[in-house]
Amino acid sequence: MLLKQKLALAAAPTVFVLGIALSSGGFAAQKAEDAPPSTPPGLMLVDVTKFLGNASNQYLWRHLATDEGKPLYTFNDDANAGGKPTCVAECAKEFIPYTAPAGAAAFGEWSVVARPDGTKQWAYQNLPLYKYSGKDPRGEPSQGGLSTTGAENPDNFNPGSKLYSPKQGWKRAAYDPTKSIPIPAGIELQSIAAANGYALVNASTKMVSYTLKTAPKTDAWTPVYAPSLALPVGDFTVVHREDGTSQWAFKGKALYNYTGDYAPDDITGIAEKGADVALALKHFTPKEVAVQIIPGRGPLLVTAKGNLSVYTISRQHLQYGGRQVRGGYRYSYMDAKAVGTKGCDAGTECSESYRPVLASADAKSWGFWEVMTRADGKKQWAYRGSALYTYADDKKPGDILGNNRHVIMFGDPEGKINLAVTGGDDVNGKYDAGSGLYWHLVGLHY
Repeated sequence: MLLKQKLALAAAPTVFVLGIALSSGGFAAQKAEDAPPSTPPGLMLVDVTKFLGNASNQYLWRHLATDEGKPLYTFNDDANAGGKPTCVAECAKEFIPYTAPAGAAAFGEWSVVARPDGTKQWAYQNLPLYKYSGKDPRGEPSQGGLSTTGAENPDNFNPGSKLYSPKQGWKRAAYDPTKSIPIPAGIELQSIAAANGYALVNASTKMVSYTLKTAPKTDAWTPVYAPSLALPVGDFTVVHREDGTSQWAFKGKALYNYTGDYAPDDITGIAEKGADVALALKHFTPKEVAVQIIPGRGPLLVTAKGNLSVYTISRQHLQYGGRQVRGGYRYSYMDAKAVGTKGCDAGTECSESYRPVLASADAKSWGFWEVMTRADGKKQWAYRGSALYTYADDKKPGDILGNNRHVIMFGDPEGKINLAVTGGDDVNGKYDAGSGLYWHLVGLHY
């Protein structure tokens, strides 16, 4: 039997777009000087997860990556040398310095260090960054395989190099701004996808904090209280309120929590006039996309022009609890990257219904956003490894006719189809055709 594909549309509930005024980038308005970017252009953020065996992934840690999503590394000898690059000569042929472009300038946790040959190299938290010239250890996101023990531990790097081993100090470059941004007790820094950055949250409840342009006029806003003897910490200062209590302020703006938020990643407070999520770092977002908050589904990606729903295509997995529940659609970066643009490439029947969210020819990968190249040479945006599309029959904001569609694979006896795209990848490198591919809206509840 030849390969056959069948589109099956599951019943999709009616949804209504909530009319919330957002910034041109689609997220809560935030001045550039208030929240510096989390990474420079050309450096990506990749989450390492552990596959739990029931179609769910446990978040473990986040690392820095090249513009292709390949892991970046740090060298302990550089730390011992005060941040000066010590990997030179033969060492630099195996672990290639990740160079900074001309005109690159230091900011926040990022610095540009000079190498002995005069070239400039990016450094994060005073540690120069390198990319590995060989094949990354199995389980790394660039390999498209399921997580392995090696991928779960940032200190466990063993590429089989004859010159270097884990004992000699090579580690994948973990991204953890909590190590370098001073924060008072009772407040934490957490990456909130819907807010497009690292937000300040309550350490106990994990609820997001906000800043307001004017004093609150309702009891929907509760102050982020500070201890009576609290002292300034970094960009945090203490505001003394008229009722005698103390309140934390960040960069001169008083902090509040919103009683209308019901879950740690809610940002419904931005619907209130003059409210912004309190961000310490802001992630990059392409000009081609935005975010809309839809009741029952939460924040979803849409196109900046026309506010049309955005979709991804991924491997079909068993999902306990269903995919329509909050956070019910989450796949690892490596799983998404294994599908890439091959799930619906140019010239395929699929491309007649699903249109790629195109990137400009000069677009750069940045943060969670990656530029992928399609078969026709066009550039396409991918978010956390998942290539993005719109659906041809969606005509207005709120339409989700492309949601919950399955591409079912019945077999390929002639061996002409790469079933690795549709199936899983076990530890022995053998592929299972599975049940094909699955289309879904891009939610931001993680």
